[in-house]
Amino acid sequence: MRAGVFSTIMLCGLIGISASHAQPKKTIYDQLIRPQGVELYHVPIGLCEDYPEETTTPELIRGDMELLKRTGINLLRISFGWDGIETEKGKFEWGFWDDYVRMAVDDYGITLIPYICYTPRWNSTGDSTNYWNHTPVDYDEFGKFVEVLVKRYKDRIKTWELWNEPDIREYWSGNAGDLARLTKIGVQAVRRADPTAKIVLAGLAGHTEFTLSLFRDYGISPYVDIVNCHSYYETWNGAPLETVVSYVNTLSDIISRYGNGQSLWMAEVGYSTFRKPDGYVSYQYHCTYDYEHTLDFQPVALWRTLTLLLSTNKLAAVAWYEVKDLPPEEGVIGDVNNRNLGIDFVGHRPKPAETGLKFFNQFFAQKHRCIDDAVAVRRALASDSEVHCFEMADGTLAVVAWLKTHVNGRAGKEPAGDVKDARKENVGLTIPGKGIGKGFIYDALGHIRPFSGFKASRGTVSIGNLPLAGGEIVILKFSK
Repeated sequence: MRAGVFSTIMLCGLIGISASHAQPKKTIYDQLIRPQGVELYHVPIGLCEDYPEETTTPELIRGDMELLKRTGINLLRISFGWDGIETEKGKFEWGFWDDYVRMAVDDYGITLIPYICYTPRWNSTGDSTNYWNHTPVDYDEFGKFVEVLVKRYKDRIKTWELWNEPDIREYWSGNAGDLARLTKIGVQAVRRADPTAKIVLAGLAGHTEFTLSLFRDYGISPYVDIVNCHSYYETWNGAPLETVVSYVNTLSDIISRYGNGQSLWMAEVGYSTFRKPDGYVSYQYHCTYDYEHTLDFQPVALWRTLTLLLSTNKLAAVAWYEVKDLPPEEGVIGDVNNRNLGIDFVGHRPKPAETGLKFFNQFFAQKHRCIDDAVAVRRALASDSEVHCFEMADGTLAVVAWLKTHVNGRAGKEPAGDVKDARKENVGLTIPGKGIGKGFIYDALGHIRPFSGFKASRGTVSIGNLPLAGGEIVILKFSK
């Protein structure tokens, strides 16, 4: 997402100390690197937010922090705008960010995972109006800015992502070689300023060949600790949501072949609540069913997406985009979906997705692992079902299952966008698990009732018929 030009205003009265004397609350940077070979792992789930000068106020920022607090989330991806902080060469505007960083970290205990971009007008190869997403005239100036920035906040921030979505022209006019050059200069600057910090490769918008080129052709591996990727399946990406698994696996394979065990994040992922009456969402995606891209379905899509990501057993952290919807008057890069990705409405009025995200974090609060390979699933031929099973650190078992919404080759003759999803299926499961005695079933918002449709014996849990229906999600938990 485009962060916009950042405000240079002060958050008057909120903060009273400089950024160089930090006494932050406990952050979770030590939990954002996934140890190689680990089986049980807790994937932190955070949020993303941008702060453009046109709309940012102290009240909006405080509202974001209160949302994080009430949902129990303490991981937030933000952006530092080189174009907004150093509007003139060598002159920096820090007032806004000194206040913001201290409030987020010290007052609310938020772990910030920022990215750094975009090019200021005075150093851009673009023109006077189209400059921020162009390559710099002098790449070394980026290094100078990064070093000053990291030194200023090194006591509070310990990961630094260098640029954003460079694989699409909207955010980077150069190629992979140009990004590799910028990254290496930025990395050297970070390491001079704070040798303990971790470096995050610029978040990928989806073109994995760009990442492959960075590793294979430009030797980026020694410079980065974390690889970041983004996805918006069934919003801007027209492929089925379940494709996200192969996307993660492709990046994991690149790291395995050309990298050095870097951790993998998906620190921007989302699903909008925008659709036209005929089901149009974007140039890439058109709804089939009437429930898609609605307020009630957004938490279901959130649960499906995050479950798929956890099922890979490969991610170290995830951040959902974004905190709140954007007002109609705020300029955005891209289409109207950018205004409708929040888990809250404008003004921090909660959408159902806020409850869904809070419940997901509570449900997967323990260390866990996906055990799909050990589970026997019985389903009909040509089934649309998606089933994933997890084991928690305390021996609890979980099942998350649904019928895929977008299935290639299954389009009906009904008018797209308004189809009533009447699909129903039953699946059977045999799951390894000892000492199980209780079962519970939930929806995406955490509503719970007992589940008795299982048998536990001889170290397995068997479900004869688990009913699945189109547009819904089934969440089961089995405990002792």
